[in-house]
Amino acid sequence: MTDGTESPILSAEKDDVSKVLITGAGGFLGTQLCMEFLADGHQVCAADLGAMDLAGLAEAGCETTLCDLGDRATIEAAIDGCEIVVHAAGLFNHAASRELLFSVNSEGAQLVGEIAGDKGVQRMVLISSVGVYGGKGMGLTEDGPKTPATDYDQSKWDGEQRMTKACAERGLPLAVLRPTLIYGPGSRYGLATWLSVLTLRHHLGLRSVPMAPGGPMGHHVHVEDVARAALLLATHDDAVGGVFNVSDDEPTSAGDLVRMLAAAVGIRITEPGLPWWTTKFVFLIRPIGAWFLGRENPKLAHLWGKFIAESGLSAALTPRIDIEWLDYVLDDHGFDNAALGRLGFTLNHPSITEGMRTTLQWYRERGWLPPSPAKALLSAGSDSEAPAASEEAQAPTPISEATSEPPGGNSPPPSAPPA
Repeated sequence: MTDGTESPILSAEKDDVSKVLITGAGGFLGTQLCMEFLADGHQVCAADLGAMDLAGLAEAGCETTLCDLGDRATIEAAIDGCEIVVHAAGLFNHAASRELLFSVNSEGAQLVGEIAGDKGVQRMVLISSVGVYGGKGMGLTEDGPKTPATDYDQSKWDGEQRMTKACAERGLPLAVLRPTLIYGPGSRYGLATWLSVLTLRHHLGLRSVPMAPGGPMGHHVHVEDVARAALLLATHDDAVGGVFNVSDDEPTSAGDLVRMLAAAVGIRITEPGLPWWTTKFVFLIRPIGAWFLGRENPKLAHLWGKFIAESGLSAALTPRIDIEWLDYVLDDHGFDNAALGRLGFTLNHPSITEGMRTTLQWYRERGWLPPSPAKALLSAGSDSEAPAASEEAQAPTPISEATSEPPGGNSPPPSAPPA
């Protein structure tokens, strides 16, 4: 547990303290995993690419080492002496090429599984993704059809299958965790990019957005809960051989989610807006949309660079819109987390409403986002119009640049936008 006390969930099942290897330790989720296992009393080896800054984890008490999924020797050296491996390294970037995604997320996972099994590791936990389902709807379970749609999702499903096969052939106990879209302090991709796009829109004076209420429903999950779930799978005997979704308990409509994020940066949502069903037409122009965004994202990055230079913000975030994100507002994406609950797991952040409040506070304290507009209220669960901030409150306020946290996204290469 992150408060330093032993989890009541694990007290009856927990074995002796183990040496745990966390791959992708310098990333958004990897950093949280390291801190969670440290707090539970384990000896943690934090492994990542040489370009990643692991100094903070070393100061926290982790052993640090190089681990490149394309270099077998570094993986072997990192795994030596470890009893548990949590494989969180991967590339979460919808703009990356298919070849690169499969090289990291699929072939890399297989190699880690093979080496861990050959070296006698006692437990493997693989961080996969709910994207493997590809299906749309609510209540999707772990045994549902697997029809991943995007290159990223396909690479995660292929990697999960390869890891499962490698572990089975070597008698290595495996548990698989499938998170939905992860958010929380330290994230630089996903909802974090949405926040930076909305912040830039506000800065440019575009302070209202027409939007209809409601919309497709979806689940999210706080990074702390993903790390706690991984700790449970690494130490609970009944987790072996299982696959587990991890998502929050309360789904949020696309309309409420956008209202929450917009209100947080002082943007007013106005009605009426186009009905949500009209977004289905996006599929008819998807190639054109992808081409358009490919041109526009560099412009967003340029405008953001000027904004943070003027305002004194950290350069931690980069606004961008990938065409794949539109899938999240076209259909329901809901996931059943009952299997994890049967192990005794409970969420610290059952709703994104509370979790996003603390996340926004974290971003602001570190200068990743501007201060909160005076009248911006973070209030999900209501389709009422979000209040507009006063013009005085909306003016950018300089913030001294804070020390950057480790990049997120399970350790993508430096050239890729992290998660």
